[in-house]
Amino acid sequence: MSNVPELIWHNGKVRPWEEATVHVSAETAMRAVNVFEGLRGYRQPDGRLAVVRLHAHLERLETSAALMHIPHPGLAAGLRDGIAQLLAALDPQGDVYVRPSVYVDTGRYTADHAAMTTGTIVTCFPAPARPVEPMRCIVSSRRRIADDALPTAAKTGAAYSGFRLARLEALKKGAHEAILLNQHGNVAETGGAAVFTVRHGRITTPPLTDGILPSITRATVLALAKRLGIPAAEQSLTPGDLHGADEVFVTGTLDEVRIVGQVDGHRHGDHPIGTALREEYLAMCAGTRPALDDSFLEVLA
Repeated sequence: MSNVPELIWHNGKVRPWEEATVHVSAETAMRAVNVFEGLRGYRQPDGRLAVVRLHAHLERLETSAALMHIPHPGLAAGLRDGIAQLLAALDPQGDVYVRPSVYVDTGRYTADHAAMTTGTIVTCFPAPARPVEPMRCIVSSRRRIADDALPTAAKTGAAYSGFRLARLEALKKGAHEAILLNQHGNVAETGGAAVFTVRHGRITTPPLTDGILPSITRATVLALAKRLGIPAAEQSLTPGDLHGADEVFVTGTLDEVRIVGQVDGHRHGDHPIGTALREEYLAMCAGTRPALDDSFLEVLA
């Protein structure tokens, strides 16, 4: 499978990539009225392809659609079938990144399903290369959009316009990624990952009430910490907590578990806890260590 897919699943059918079109005046293009998910599929020792936390991701997509008032009956079941159909048609030979999306085509200011049209898409790409070096991060001058402005539990394209600006700020300053604060000045998340600190052998991550996406990888890492006997807590963090931490790492579908080597120039040394969690997580995804539960991996191809 090349970096530019030949096929896409669009509105119930696998079709050539170039045939999946949306009008330039569609609500998804004009106002970013859409919701989406990102999933990874990993080749298992027996050669089959398994998707991590498929059910949880599709449940979160349904929640996102509800929060953004995008009615779409049977969403999870339809997109699960779409993912399976697209993987079967593409027959990828390695790990993949899959993105199911729901968008509003017409119906500017309505939530009435009879008065609007929506669409569904599934794209699939070869999984991006896994960086080895620790990330350099900054604390962004841009704040995470507050829940009373846009639902923080919704994974929507509208929120990613703000994340894009924060990422561009980070790149301009020579960093890989930006960490956004919430409206109260506490640590929220990056544009695509949850943030963890380690201090005196204890890991800490902001609570959901600090305005972060309910990260599925974050929940998995907290469960892995319990398995490994690592003390963990959810509590608010300040930029000073990031600067003074023994370790910092981030977790997300694309980042998996990635070490942060420095924040705002404050360097962190060895990362034994973050590295242990990273190794455990990747081995579990690859099927070489026992999964946390039966729903962690779902074989689709």
